[in-house]
Amino acid sequence: MKNCPVALLLGVLALAVALVGCATPRDYDIDVDALLLQLEMEAGMIPSVAPLAPSTPPAAVAVQPLPPPAAVAVQPVPPPAAVAVQPLPPAATPPVAVAVQPTVPAPAVPQGELTIQPDCLVQISVAEDPALNGSYPVNEIGAVKLGYVGPVILYNKTEALAAAKIKDILTSRHFRNATVQVRIIRASYDKVRIGGEVVDGGQLKIGAGDSISLNDALLRVGGLKPTAKGAKIKIVRNGLRSAVAATADGEVYALTDANGMPTMPAVELRNNDVAFVFIPVGDSNTPVGGGGSSSIIVLGQLQQPGIYRFKSGQPCSMMHLMFRVAGQMNPYANRKKVTIIRKNDKGWDEEIRVNVEALMKDGDPSADVPLLNGDRVVIPKRRISLF
Repeated sequence: MKNCPVALLLGVLALAVALVGCATPRDYDIDVDALLLQLEMEAGMIPSVAPLAPSTPPAAVAVQPLPPPAAVAVQPVPPPAAVAVQPLPPAATPPVAVAVQPTVPAPAVPQGELTIQPDCLVQISVAEDPALNGSYPVNEIGAVKLGYVGPVILYNKTEALAAAKIKDILTSRHFRNATVQVRIIRASYDKVRIGGEVVDGGQLKIGAGDSISLNDALLRVGGLKPTAKGAKIKIVRNGLRSAVAATADGEVYALTDANGMPTMPAVELRNNDVAFVFIPVGDSNTPVGGGGSSSIIVLGQLQQPGIYRFKSGQPCSMMHLMFRVAGQMNPYANRKKVTIIRKNDKGWDEEIRVNVEALMKDGDPSADVPLLNGDRVVIPKRRISLF
């Protein structure tokens, strides 16, 4: 009976020693795993290893009863850090080599090759994630909404260039490798606009990626008007994408030769080009005629607001309109901020601001602004301070 308390005490002591011995290796294992995980996920961030040293205090508290295990737990920590430090530089270099920017720059698209344009329908497939497979409409800025990846702009890219761009985005964000295929399953039509001294001007549709000769384009709008003698044509490349294409510089070609005989330049029109036939004043290449038979609506600070018409062959521009209405402006008219409101090809209103006061003072024909049939000219009220 006397030995019973002693045996019980020894049993409790043995159990405590066993528990302490088991706890020490477990804490050591957790610290090493955490360190390795951090080194793998944050490759190259070596300074972060130093702050992990405070993990030794818990080991020190548990080690005091058993010095040998504590010594074993302290020394294995440096080797993982030393082993992880050397693989880091090689791991950092592959991304630099993989990010081969020279392959992405969009090379010049061969003329006539089909490209992605607004209103297209493209089919995209990603072998590594079928959830991204599907048909995607292209919006007005040439972008698709590629599932969880988000918007990707593919405007004016071929199928191969579009696939390369999507692959680069996927590999930089989500995937180690991406096998992408892009196919245009419904191409949008390209467009050109013909205006001025033609019988039936307007917007023409041509095949996606195609071009049309100037001669064929003029034939499709009925040819030139009989009054368009000595006419020239100005071509503004990508003019449909500009709100001020009518006043932009462009390529000017004569439609008659030195002998006054009709001639047709060998010029091709491509997507979004604007061609404007005009009758020049003298030897000027600046179109100051708006194509005749134009009706301009004039509103605002004017004694007689209404519709002002220009007959066929008459120059139709802001300067020539001011010749008619300048004397009708009331004293409160703001001549520096006269606004032309014009509808674009989508039916939206676009504004062109003109300083009429400077235009009429200098009389510079190159600063004149052509007016188109249906334009609205608004003469605003200026603010007057009495003090």
